Amino acid sequence: MLKIDLHTHAFPSEYLLKLSEFYPDEVELRETNIGRHAAFVKRPLPLVPFWDQEERLAEIERDSVTVEILSNPLFYTWVDEHSPELARILNDALAGICQVAPERFRAFAHLPFNDMSDTLAELARAVDQLGCIGVIIGTNLAGRYSHTPDFLPFWEEVNRRRLPVFMHPGDPPNNSDDERSSLILFPHETTLSTMKLLYSGLLERFPDLVLILSHLGGTLPFLARRIDMGFELYTMPERYKQIPRPPSEYMGKLYLDTALGWHQPAFQCACELVGIDHIVYGSDHYLRNDPFRQRIDEFLAGLNLSPLEQEKVLGRTADSLFSLARQPESRLL
Repeated sequence: MLKIDLHTHAFPSEYLLKLSEFYPDEVELRETNIGRHAAFVKRPLPLVPFWDQEERLAEIERDSVTVEILSNPLFYTWVDEHSPELARILNDALAGICQVAPERFRAFAHLPFNDMSDTLAELARAVDQLGCIGVIIGTNLAGRYSHTPDFLPFWEEVNRRRLPVFMHPGDPPNNSDDERSSLILFPHETTLSTMKLLYSGLLERFPDLVLILSHLGGTLPFLARRIDMGFELYTMPERYKQIPRPPSEYMGKLYLDTALGWHQPAFQCACELVGIDHIVYGSDHYLRNDPFRQRIDEFLAGLNLSPLEQEKVLGRTADSLFSLARQPESRLL
């Protein structure tokens, strides 16, 4: 059975080395007892492993994965004058990974967002020259949310190219809490950023845009009707009333991945919001020997899904979005 894991991360060594050069006060590279890692000593982030191709290919075989789509959400922690160079280094490194095993790996493009002309130029290069099959963005880009007019040229271009956009959470702007963001703040960020995009009229303007949210959409399925209050209540600011319909009526267009989503009430809530046809397989796999993919596989196998529904979640829907099986040879990384 086709199994496309669209939520997997890769941290190439050349990219991490450059990060430590540009941000020495924030990034420290060091050896650990489980291999060489990058440690983020001034941010509440976990250790991230240097990419090991042989190890990842063995994990793919072990987990019966057909294709992994690689991304690096860490990229959007910083957006500054270094971003264009870092985007080139990272996109080139991921392309190199994919060239070695094009039947196993594809990659999302990472864009600088320091300047829109730089952003669009790297988007064209990553897609047209390197063969990236979509774009990853952060819920915020070093503190900036992508619903404002400044980002409209980006959304226009990915819509014109029919490129799926995968949105991954990051730290909230100016976060100073000592709790790990991945526990509670990441789902909050996904919900907040998506709400801003919906109220901005993004899906009204681009109804065919493919926007994929991590982690079952954060808390969006649970809060969908509460979010509508901005549109419905006359006491709310006018900026919530610039779209012709409540935001929940656009939410069925979104795609939600299964990463860390092994709680049945949460999964059911997500299905109620977008339908099983808009649930796509993702594991959040990147740590050596992490349990994420095994747990989500066991969870999905235990659900009362029909064989067709299982096929859709595991790969058929993602394949239709990315056309992985139908890309001409010249488009393969």
